[in-house]
Amino acid sequence: MTNTMRLELLSTVKSLDPKEFSEILDFARYLKMKHIIDPEQAYFWTKEWQRKEKEIDEAKKKGEILGDGTVKGLFKSIKKAS
Repeated sequence: MTNTMRLELLSTVKSLDPKEFSEILDFARYLKMKHIIDPEQAYFWTKEWQRKEKEIDEAKKKGEILGDGTVKGLFKSIKKAS
């Protein structure tokens, strides 16, 4: 990377709001990992997706989710509850 490119990058990054900056960081992480993660699966490795996965795991532990994640499991749980 040239010094001109570094200066342009720094100038651009300084003008970003926190959400935009976070998106840049997510993209940089993706670029570092793209040879490991299938690009079609990349969304599942974003911080937002992983945060939601943790929320779901916690809800399961608390018994707030019916079933085992399958339609069949949901129907079984509903049948048991009635």
